[in-house]
Amino acid sequence: MTDRTWFQAASSGKHLMACVILELATRGALSLSAPIGEYLGDLPSTWADRSLRSLLNHTSGLPEYLDYSDDELPPNTRAQFMKRAGELPPIAPEGACWSYSNSNYILLGFVAAQVGGQPAGVLIGDLLHRVGVTGARVATPDWARAANAAAWPAETRDHESLAREVIGDGDVAFTAQGAADWLERLLACEAVPGSTGAELFEPAQAQDRAVPYGAGWFLETLDGAPLAHHGGHYDGWTAMVYLNQARRSGVFALSNHAPGTTRHIRWLALAALEAFDPGATPLIQAAIEDERPDLTATARAQLLRDDRSAEREWFAPEFQIAIDRAGPVRGPVNFWAGEPPDAFELVQDHHADGSRMRRYRMTYPGRREFLNVGTTPDDRIHWAWPL
Repeated sequence: MTDRTWFQAASSGKHLMACVILELATRGALSLSAPIGEYLGDLPSTWADRSLRSLLNHTSGLPEYLDYSDDELPPNTRAQFMKRAGELPPIAPEGACWSYSNSNYILLGFVAAQVGGQPAGVLIGDLLHRVGVTGARVATPDWARAANAAAWPAETRDHESLAREVIGDGDVAFTAQGAADWLERLLACEAVPGSTGAELFEPAQAQDRAVPYGAGWFLETLDGAPLAHHGGHYDGWTAMVYLNQARRSGVFALSNHAPGTTRHIRWLALAALEAFDPGATPLIQAAIEDERPDLTATARAQLLRDDRSAEREWFAPEFQIAIDRAGPVRGPVNFWAGEPPDAFELVQDHHADGSRMRRYRMTYPGRREFLNVGTTPDDRIHWAWPL
């Protein structure tokens, strides 16, 4: 491997599609509050009333098309996608829950192409060019493998992907230098030309509660300062990007080995950033006194369940929707790692927008993981996501 080796970013590249949409909004070409049916005339009526903003932050309530497929391969054209996915009913009204769905970002790609007048892949490529990032491409995993095997020149493009209609849910490849350059643009607030890009990191709302997800980014805090991260794994590739905006530092970890989860790449990303910028990650947090050990016991029992089913009464209504819609791509919210952690310790506890957010450190042989858990005033889990 060299600094010119290509890696597929998978879902950690979703925020580039968000950057394109936000730039179009900055130019007045579209409105984030407008229903997607205003831009796409081939949507079923049950989909058409969802806002663009709800697609960006996964509160649209639209289904995950992969949950109804035998494989991970998306259709090639917009018409094929709508034929295959358009008959699927929404899982919830807009804003009723947060539910991660690749369908949202594929639809954003359709909107970008419709409004921008060019394929979404071309718009992403143009954005990267305008902000001066050369080591990044709209490209498939197969293109990255072929480019590495044949040592293609740096200017080579994946023209098939650039023209593809079904795109936007993570079809970006980086070299190490390209990933570092893009991180610099993100930390300098230059990723959305004409705007600071602050909309990327605005929390969503579901059931009148703040949800720690923005536009292609999971959101957390570290001693009151904002953090953003996102992982991805697809077709032999694993990636993790992490930003500490307050310290202007971050890491983009890219691997050509995908064991099926992002837990090991998360650990490597955090360890690398902590070594580069001590204090930039939760790795520095010590265990604190736990004033609510009952909440901790519930979180551990319900979120590290092994093969047991979730007990729905411990979850808020919006989380019950996510549990009920579990499919082969989005499982029933279970962070069991194949073995119990050696320790499950509280390292952060704070109140935010009507909920209590608690970070737990889970210690395993050779690595640490963190789990951000949100609970309602009546002590039911409404959010859980690992770091």
